[in-house]
Amino acid sequence: MRLVSAEILDFRNLAEVQLRFSPGVNLLVGDNGQGKSNLLEALNYPSLGRSFRGARDDDLVRFDAECAHVRLTAKGEDDREIEFEYGIERGRGRRFRVDGEQVKRKVDLLGRLTTVVFDPQTVQLVRGGPEARRRYLDQGLSMVDAGYLLHLQAYNRALKQKNRLLRDARRGFVNPAKVREDLRVWNSEMASHAAPICSARASYTSEIEPHVADAYSHFADRVSEVAVKYEPQLGNSLKDAPEGQLEADILGKFDYIGEDELRRGRSLAGPHMDDFEVQLDGINLRSFGSQGETRTAAIALKLAQGDLVHLKRRVRPVLFFDDIFSELDRGRTGKLQERTGESHQIFIATAREEDVSDWRPVDLRSWSVRAGGVTELV
Repeated sequence: MRLVSAEILDFRNLAEVQLRFSPGVNLLVGDNGQGKSNLLEALNYPSLGRSFRGARDDDLVRFDAECAHVRLTAKGEDDREIEFEYGIERGRGRRFRVDGEQVKRKVDLLGRLTTVVFDPQTVQLVRGGPEARRRYLDQGLSMVDAGYLLHLQAYNRALKQKNRLLRDARRGFVNPAKVREDLRVWNSEMASHAAPICSARASYTSEIEPHVADAYSHFADRVSEVAVKYEPQLGNSLKDAPEGQLEADILGKFDYIGEDELRRGRSLAGPHMDDFEVQLDGINLRSFGSQGETRTAAIALKLAQGDLVHLKRRVRPVLFFDDIFSELDRGRTGKLQERTGESHQIFIATAREEDVSDWRPVDLRSWSVRAGGVTELV
């Protein structure tokens, strides 16, 4: 997949930008704060249905404007053009169209524009907190399994209702005779969606493990034993439970801790607390890996995500590198460029042109970004 062109109006500091892209490497150069990351954010937005930087939609509209509007033209693997269009109106939400047809559900948008983003937070994927690793699993699975997102959304809605019930019960706002009945209802709803979520995450980590090992060995110049171990918060025994038994087992665990949850006023178990561990030659990298090892493993995880999308959907994701090379040494930078440059369309945002000065890819197009203006460099 590749992006062909973009028309951007009033997105962050990008007042009016029109661009046509190289099918190979697209380089954005400029000082920090000039709009490079904003441009990548605008291009990637339809992939996730939100900002990859975690920004609120209202913050994406230019300061003195009422709405932002972006139109992107892409081409799929079959060379057919696809048009993505979205608008964000301050205080009134967003709207999406694909090939002129309105898209109302996020699940119907995901997977249409397939991307993988590398940013400064990527290098913290292995060593950082579990929330980033859960997000990695959710994004990766959503690109290859639309049903997974439906279960995740439903689980999160039920979790929100359960936590509200537990808070109200702790404050004495709910009839005590009815609390346990309602809690059982929400536990049952959560378990029905937690089961396929846990099952999908277990399968995904197993499937992606050899791709992570291959990418890691490429960067490390040696064959290493790399393992990706899923750690469901509900207990590792659930990973091996028969599919028909998994939901019942999870519901039993929810019910077992119900009194403790009522005392504390919050949910204490479920896939919203899952994690996974990356091991190198049997060693937990999060606890014992060097900075170089953990950064290499984090990049390998992201590359593996793209490899698995291609394996399952025969689609090469568009890759976005947002100031990532400043986080890597020259050796890893060169290997990352070498591994991705021939088979993917790439967008690179960097404040230091020397980060890519040794790279001479075919079909390179470069732009200077300054104060929200984008000027092509010849």
